[in-house]
Amino acid sequence: MNILYGVNATGNGHISRSRITISELKKRGHNVTVLFSGRDVNDFFDLEEFRPYIIKQGFTFVFRKGKLNVFKTLLNIDLIQFVRDIFKIKKEYDVVVTDFEPISAYAARKLGIHCIGIGHQYSFLKKIPKSFKMKLASLLFLRFYTPINSTISSHFYHFNQSILPPFIEKGLKNQDSVPTIKNTFLVYLPWEDQDQMISILNTIKSSEFIYYSSLNKELQIGNVTLKPFSNKYFKEDLIACNGLLTNAGFQLPAEAIYLGKKILCKPLLGQPEQEHNAKTLKKLQHASVCSEFTNENIEHWIRYGKQKKELYNDPNDLMIEMIENPEKNFNNKILKLWK
Repeated sequence: MNILYGVNATGNGHISRSRITISELKKRGHNVTVLFSGRDVNDFFDLEEFRPYIIKQGFTFVFRKGKLNVFKTLLNIDLIQFVRDIFKIKKEYDVVVTDFEPISAYAARKLGIHCIGIGHQYSFLKKIPKSFKMKLASLLFLRFYTPINSTISSHFYHFNQSILPPFIEKGLKNQDSVPTIKNTFLVYLPWEDQDQMISILNTIKSSEFIYYSSLNKELQIGNVTLKPFSNKYFKEDLIACNGLLTNAGFQLPAEAIYLGKKILCKPLLGQPEQEHNAKTLKKLQHASVCSEFTNENIEHWIRYGKQKKELYNDPNDLMIEMIENPEKNFNNKILKLWK
């Protein structure tokens, strides 16, 4: 099949999980063109294995100090360019897959091509526990942002719905033999104030922190090692660390849970999906949750935080089959993955 695969590049989670699925689709002989949007072209890294790919502007969410800035987000939208990008896509694909990427989804609707929404966000279209804000977001925003014909959704738990477990790349599996570096914690907080976070972490003298950042080279500030973004080295540090400080996304917490790492997460304020994820992670006892990163909160988590390992069954083969057969019902196979 000829597949257009749209990837929302606002966060690295979409790119990380798409990397796995796109690789498998190519191995099975499918022609995959990848469309990225939602990030400045200069902020991408490690894209070689995605070729051929296209980068478009799309929509970028603006966060400031861990909170969604709705006004600046709306100001950044270029609707004229968005429409132009949609019309540049030709009817040369058998199916369109969108990992929460809007240009590919709207192009599929315009061209009459079946569009599959793949990823965590689409679990909110199922009958799962949701806050009032998340119900509104799923009814209005989700359906408007990426119009789709069918979904392949995933979550930390199935809620008796046709929802897949998280998928974990092969490099993170069978890592029990890798030694953990004592008192070392991984930090991934791209939307928090970095200088403020470093000042807080510098007060926690008993621990070391590896902080991934948009730098060109590694930098040491006290007990904080700043590293430039790299998929390979980030995953190596995730395997070796004691725990993870992050926001309440989906893919990274799922990987940390699979590896048995303890997690301290702070949901992005004004982002209903992250607020929902934080509540779910806490309820499933997979993470500690805070409303603000302070040295007291972090030190308490380092001392008393617990981890709960979950060896999710691999859904990747089933995901590929679902992409190849978008009209087929896979409910029974999905639920078997959780047993």
